[in-house]
Amino acid sequence: MSTELVIISMTISMTIYKLSCLAIGSLFCFLGYRLFKVGVWGDAGNVEAKFDDTAIVLKAAAPGTFFVVLGALIVVTTLWQGLDYDLQRAVDMAKPPLP
Repeated sequence: MSTELVIISMTISMTIYKLSCLAIGSLFCFLGYRLFKVGVWGDAGNVEAKFDDTAIVLKAAAPGTFFVVLGALIVVTTLWQGLDYDLQRAVDMAKPPLP
C-alpha cells in the first residue's frame, strides 16, 4: 500500500467513526426529548456517579432524562477526544516486512 492511500484511508475511517458517534449521541438526546414531549413522566429509577470528591445523583428522574444524559455524554466524549490518530504508525504497519 502506498503512503498516500494509508493516510487517506485512515483519515476517512476516523472521520466516519467520529461522525457516527456524534450521530448516535444526538439520536439518544433526540429520543430523550421525544419521551419528554410525549409525556412519559414515570419514575425510571436512580443513578449515582462519583468522581473523587464530586458526586452526581439523579433520583426519581423521568426516562427521557437518562437518554439525554447518555446522549450528551457520548457527544461530549466524542468532541473532547477529537480526531487523534497516529499516521506514522499506520504507515509503518502498512509497509511489508523485510525478508
